[in-house]
Amino acid sequence: MISAFTLLFLAALLSIALHRSYFLKPFALMALGISAFFTLDGAVVPLSGFVSDVSTQLFELIVEIVLFALVLHEDEDISITQVLFIGAASVLLLQSNTLISFVLSFEAVSIISVVLVSYIKTKDQAEGAVKMFIAGALGTGFLFLGVFFYVMGGGDLLQEITSEANRFEIIGLFIMLSGIFYKLTIVPFHGWAVDSYALVRHSHAAILTAVAKTVVALATFKLFAPFLATHINLSVPLLATLAVITMTLGNFLALFEKNIAKILSYSSIAHAGYILLAFVAVKSEYAKDGILYMSIAYIFMQSAAFLVLDILRKKYEVQRLQELQGFVSQNAILAFFFTLQLFSLAGIPLLAGFLSKAVVFYAVVDAGFWYIALIALLNSALSVGYYAWIIKTIYFDKSTSKERHVEITLPLFAQIILAVGTIYFGIFAGVVFSSSL
Repeated sequence: MISAFTLLFLAALLSIALHRSYFLKPFALMALGISAFFTLDGAVVPLSGFVSDVSTQLFELIVEIVLFALVLHEDEDISITQVLFIGAASVLLLQSNTLISFVLSFEAVSIISVVLVSYIKTKDQAEGAVKMFIAGALGTGFLFLGVFFYVMGGGDLLQEITSEANRFEIIGLFIMLSGIFYKLTIVPFHGWAVDSYALVRHSHAAILTAVAKTVVALATFKLFAPFLATHINLSVPLLATLAVITMTLGNFLALFEKNIAKILSYSSIAHAGYILLAFVAVKSEYAKDGILYMSIAYIFMQSAAFLVLDILRKKYEVQRLQELQGFVSQNAILAFFFTLQLFSLAGIPLLAGFLSKAVVFYAVVDAGFWYIALIALLNSALSVGYYAWIIKTIYFDKSTSKERHVEITLPLFAQIILAVGTIYFGIFAGVVFSSSL
């Protein structure tokens, strides 16, 4: 079996027995650390339907690092166990190479995501979980409907997706993509996302918006790219339209939002549009580098941002923008880490968010769609407005609180790990370019 998957899955099962003990968090951290070592070493036992390469191993390693930071931050036993399960499912999905392995792994990620948010303590969390469950059910329905059409057309689930598909297979594959777009929050399948991300625990939202979304995006590109490249006259107009609408709607609605979590949720939708640009530029040799880079940058900065929101909600009871006024006077260290990730999300140079967008935009231009890249660039400039507004509120508005809460905690170490990732991949782009999907 796949080494990292086996280790993480067994660790997840064993962690259930360690609930309500002091050993659970150290055990989970050790499991993720050993798994990362196996991934870095390239220790993979071949399994039918699953393959691994350099870029897959790189992103698996990054997922394990991010999950390590999430465990450091997390204080609930059930959530720590779910982190291990989502890690195991992510390894399966990233290495899936046939349609049946992809569908089963995708559903594993989806089910674990729903279970993650089903640990409900408040009415708001219940509302967010229900909306996510309904969206997940619809996504699954579309996915299996697409599988039905694909098989009816003669498609083989035990093989890679064929490039030369007939009419029924093409219909089935596009229906499958629509189901996947529910998970990626592509317009018009985005309606559930903002409330769900904002209402559930923010540490859970970090997993949903960062880990699950990037793993699904990368695995989908890996499996569907040959088919999309063959049917580019059909795929590009549709995907380009969805990408432009998604990024524009997400950025535009974020400008008028005052709830911080909803601002970042709309930002997440906009970034889904940027990620979709790699699918539009599938004929470009830079598309595979672009989606890998975008996924790496996004998983670091989005995880960190929502973990900051989790601290703000639990320790400071901050949820709205006005409650963040002058926050730098309360906790300058946390304000710095939050600002760093907001700068990266905005695409400021020397941070991962800048280069990842640059590579994706260049891939779109290289594919011959410079006007789409121009729209994306304008959208990126538009997003600076609401990120800058948050930063202005933190640093330049007068604080209404006299309390200071600067302390060294495990959640702070989690922020350090994620900040290092954002900075490292903003400077050392060669690590990504030397890998190829």
